[in-house]
Amino acid sequence: MKLLHKDIEKDNAGQVTLMPEEAEDMWHTYNLLQVGDSLRASTIRKVQTESPTGSVGSSRVRTTLTLCVETIDFDSQACQLRVKGTNLEENQYVKMGAYHTIELAHVEKAAEALAIDTLLISDKLFRHQDVPTRSRYVRLVDNVRDNGGNVRIFSSLHVSGEQLTQLSGVAAILRFPIADLSEPEDDSSSDDD
Repeated sequence: MKLLHKDIEKDNAGQVTLMPEEAEDMWHTYNLLQVGDSLRASTIRKVQTESPTGSVGSSRVRTTLTLCVETIDFDSQACQLRVKGTNLEENQYVKMGAYHTIELAHVEKAAEALAIDTLLISDKLFRHQDVPTRSRYVRLVDNVRDNGGNVRIFSSLHVSGEQLTQLSGVAAILRFPIADLSEPEDDSSSDDD
């Protein structure tokens, strides 16, 4: 992993800019991050625009989000880091306070709701060491195709595939918004408020 920038104060507060170079670097990042930290990352968002004639068009836009980290998860089999949090900085594509997470569970829920227009997936996921995990990705691809969605498989050897793999390896562009995807499921009945 490359350390691009470091600004640490005496009380250990500060910021660092890191560039992962291999999959194992995600483990080190997982150990550095804590709940409450701010994390800035580049992502691709689908933006819909409406013309004066009423026709709706969409385009993919690269944007940078700054999240307040709420949960951190590391998948040791795939060496993937998943960070969930709310957007902290004003952004023309994502509202302040909106949740942003990229992980398979959300993509699967969107597929079940027939909301996926385009599935973006890294070919590296099809070479996962765990056979049931590989089967899960194959079922997801088949489900999207069976329901009229498009599937774009990115090579992990290409820059775009590397970036997708760094995010989680799978993402989706939806036909319509699904409100409950970004809200955590609470199966417990305890009142800790």
